[in-house]
Amino acid sequence: MKKSLITLIVLVLLGVGIYFIIGLFNTNPTEPTITVEGKKVEVAQGSYCWDRLLNSVCADTSSPPELIKNQGLKPVAVSPESEIKIEFKKEPNENTLGVSNWISDNEVDEVSLNDNVLIPPKEKGVYVYDVHARLEKGSSSYAFVIEVQ
Repeated sequence: MKKSLITLIVLVLLGVGIYFIIGLFNTNPTEPTITVEGKKVEVAQGSYCWDRLLNSVCADTSSPPELIKNQGLKPVAVSPESEIKIEFKKEPNENTLGVSNWISDNEVDEVSLNDNVLIPPKEKGVYVYDVHARLEKGSSSYAFVIEVQ
């Protein structure tokens, strides 16, 4: 009886300890999964503010076009008006998920989403997008690039 109680206490303390250690090292936001026509689209982590167990961390990055260039992301070829799905392991807070199309460094257009689905333009070309959302532990942005063919 005593041995079982001691074993149970040790296991609970071990579980709590592991939870806190994971919380200390989990410093970055969860990356979304972006897919189009069965292909996964690479994303670059943008600016964020994220709550950790004992403190918070904020990071400011360059613009989405610069992130794409600096990280060497290649455009994913897509068909005109295909569906680009944006999924998170945990859904963003209500009404906080947004997407912007970076036309140039000085011109950005908000893009409409329908059930976390983005429809790219009909016109051929390369398009840089910025996904931004508020999640349980903070806010974050992510950049990706497609080429409509």
